[in-house]
Amino acid sequence: MAAAKSSTSHPPFPEIGSTISSRYFCLGRLGKGTFCSIHKCIDLSHAHNRTQTITNDDDTTDKTSSSCNINNNETRERIVAAKAELATFLDSGVIDGEASVLKFLHVALPPGSVPTFVDYVRPSPSSVPVNSNTATGGSDGAAAAVGVSAIIMEYLPGEDMHLLRDRHCMSLENEKSENNRGGGGGTPRRVSVEDAVYLVADVMLPLLKGMHGVGIVHRDVKPSNVVRTGTTTTNRSFKIVDFGLSKSFVVPKDSTYADPSRPWKGLWMSPSFSSNSDVASTSNQRIVEGMEPKDMAKGGCIRQERESAEFRGTSMYASLRVHQGKDHCPRDDIWGLLYVFCDLVSGGLPWMSHASHRDRNSCQILKEIVVGERGKDDWSDEGENGRATAPNPELVPKNGEDFTEWLLYGAEYHVAKFKQDQATAKNLEKDETTETMPLPEPLALSKNKHYVECLRKAFRHVASLGFVEMPNYDLIDECLRGFLVPSDTSNGNETVPPIDWNDRKTSAKWRRLSNNYTKNSMMIDTGGVAWDLLDDEDADPLDENELLDAENDRRAALEAASALDDASRVTGGASTAANLTNASNVVANNLNPSSSFSGEAADLARLPLHIQFSLAQAEYNAQHPDTISRHLALRDWMALAIPLAHGTWNAAMWERGNHRTDDDGYRNEVYMSMLQKCLSAAGTFDNFADRNCFYYPSVDGVTRKRRRIGTCSADDAEKENGSPLLVVSRVFFLLRLALDLERGKNFAPPPKLSFGFGR
Repeated sequence: MAAAKSSTSHPPFPEIGSTISSRYFCLGRLGKGTFCSIHKCIDLSHAHNRTQTITNDDDTTDKTSSSCNINNNETRERIVAAKAELATFLDSGVIDGEASVLKFLHVALPPGSVPTFVDYVRPSPSSVPVNSNTATGGSDGAAAAVGVSAIIMEYLPGEDMHLLRDRHCMSLENEKSENNRGGGGGTPRRVSVEDAVYLVADVMLPLLKGMHGVGIVHRDVKPSNVVRTGTTTTNRSFKIVDFGLSKSFVVPKDSTYADPSRPWKGLWMSPSFSSNSDVASTSNQRIVEGMEPKDMAKGGCIRQERESAEFRGTSMYASLRVHQGKDHCPRDDIWGLLYVFCDLVSGGLPWMSHASHRDRNSCQILKEIVVGERGKDDWSDEGENGRATAPNPELVPKNGEDFTEWLLYGAEYHVAKFKQDQATAKNLEKDETTETMPLPEPLALSKNKHYVECLRKAFRHVASLGFVEMPNYDLIDECLRGFLVPSDTSNGNETVPPIDWNDRKTSAKWRRLSNNYTKNSMMIDTGGVAWDLLDDEDADPLDENELLDAENDRRAALEAASALDDASRVTGGASTAANLTNASNVVANNLNPSSSFSGEAADLARLPLHIQFSLAQAEYNAQHPDTISRHLALRDWMALAIPLAHGTWNAAMWERGNHRTDDDGYRNEVYMSMLQKCLSAAGTFDNFADRNCFYYPSVDGVTRKRRRIGTCSADDAEKENGSPLLVVSRVFFLLRLALDLERGKNFAPPPKLSFGFGR
């Protein structure tokens, strides 16, 4: 059967309710990075069999029976994450490289290491507009759906390590705990020593070791690139993410970049892998045995070290060697990991303020001081940045001596030191002398000789490594766990409460609710009619709260946009008060204010999100009728048809213009369009006149048993109607009747025009 072609124009990506490649329905933005934005989506192909054609003929018992197992032994998730390329980086190759790395790591590493790779969506050449301006849109610069490139991967519901730390510290601040302010001035950015050791030694170190073991360096190690897989107290697992800067340090042995003296033994990402599109169900064993026969047979070698390399990563956590222009290798990932540990356990790093001011040069200088590669003899009053970036002159170590304990001084000290340096620099410029405020007392952690020696041992190890040398992961693990060993040096009163692993961010106090948010207001009117497949394997795993939460986010964004518009009118476009900052953030995350879509896309955007989703699902099924079982297609179609047939159509809100009422007697053109689309989607499946919709496949080839279908009719919503076929027939009748009635109405007059600011 030929697939139906949808003519529906959805709102442009990344609007809530937009689609990517007609297959992924967008529920909102999760975050944004330098090159890409991350979005939460529903996979419309969840119930479809990717590798097997569904047959529904009554005389093909065996085929019909096998078609019920649509997952084909493959783990499929209804909710996925889409990492989309920003418009300013279209065709940069960044997302292509990341897709290749994620595909490889997905099958090369043990399960639970990286997000599951699902798909890589790229626009066909014919679908990309000639004028690049038409292929972009949105205040976040994400590409429009017609030209978007996106990696589709597993959705991780938990928070990243950076947000975990922030939430933990915020809760301590709110409770006004005194425990995190003991000693010499602890700060709310700290986590307990036990939690820091767990997050770095038990979580991050094994993940990086696994990547290095298959020839990949991450090149951007930081807390925000490690994400929890769950939100409950019992779920403390993490996966490493964001491979936009990741790179293989292994190349084919016949490559001009190969170092023949350094052969690589084991798995590696050979060039042919990136062209392999069938990896979603690939196992580790398949890679070894034959996934890459040509390249694997040739073997690989460690790549030759480049004489110099551009800076890649984040200044806060980048290794000293990366700052110095050295080629990135496993050594640098572990070096950055040690910085992450120091940041977590002490609350900050000596260069934290410089990094936030994008002063990469000062970050390098301070890192050189810490490791002992810059000392007193390298400084002078007129030297580079002079005393403005150096620690107190008396604290600058002699050449060859390190300043490891400085890493444990704490954020309060480092921030105060930065401000003091800025004041000193201004005084030097004006040739003035003013009294400076005394610096806070460093954390007692920095006076713990055992802790300092553990860090010193780890940093000396990574500093001694060359490009081709792998870190001693056991030594690093030992140094980190050394913080758990009792020592003679007291930590004073610096006990920090443990992390509360129960993430409550989805509760009302953590989310911005729409002013008119109630669960009932978000629900779709079905007139008391219901249709449900009662077998567990036939139930849609989509939680209705996903759509309700997205609908709330969308309404909150619309309200925020309206507030911004009102404030702009009052101030004549001038900047608004600080209390509108949150509104701006809400709009930026969930709406595309700069887009001016119209026509059908604008019509669809006015409808409740549940109806938008149901339409997208029904049309996707109609476009791929041969890969979905008929009874599942009917299930999805009824989710769209029942509200249209039995629910109340809100013409005042959903029709064009602002002048319509529910009982004005004029034609509802948007409603007509929805009715036509609904009936068209059903027509692809012969209006579901197929026994497979209502009966299980025959076991003996003769008799068939009715499917377990729960129904409620409009006449008696409290009792099962007992006739699923009658419910479906009645829906078809009401849809056609409603369409005929609308066709008999007159067109609504155009809305009245108004000028000025009057309402």
